[in-house]
Amino acid sequence: MLKLSKKWWYALKAVLYIAEWWQELIKIIDISNKLSISESLLRRIISDLERSNVLITVKGRLWGVKLWNELSKISLYDILNSVWEELWITDCTKWLICDNSNICSTTLLLWNLQKSFNWILKLQTLDKIIK
Repeated sequence: MLKLSKKWWYALKAVLYIAEWWQELIKIIDISNKLSISESLLRRIISDLERSNVLITVKGRLWGVKLWNELSKISLYDILNSVWEELWITDCTKWLICDNSNICSTTLLLWNLQKSFNWILKLQTLDKIIK
């Protein structure tokens, strides 16, 4: 069963909060307090999101975070892929070549589900979500 982790859920909540104020720098402590997410976990999540070019961190006197790109160019897929290494609905869709594909009747079905899952996540951009 596909189960989204708390880390992903918190990343999504944080990015949606930042998206509401997308032109402003938001302090991590303010996000932490507003969303009731521990600051240390939030910093790790923000680091992952920054590495994937979802967020940008501004250091120094103005310290804060903001979106890297426009709302329409950041998708659920981008967020999920940033903080969750495994975007696979099953173990067998994880590999490019399945050793059991010649005897398993579900391989093609699972691959199609995986492609559809990724496609749906990519269609859901922040501008559509926060409307």
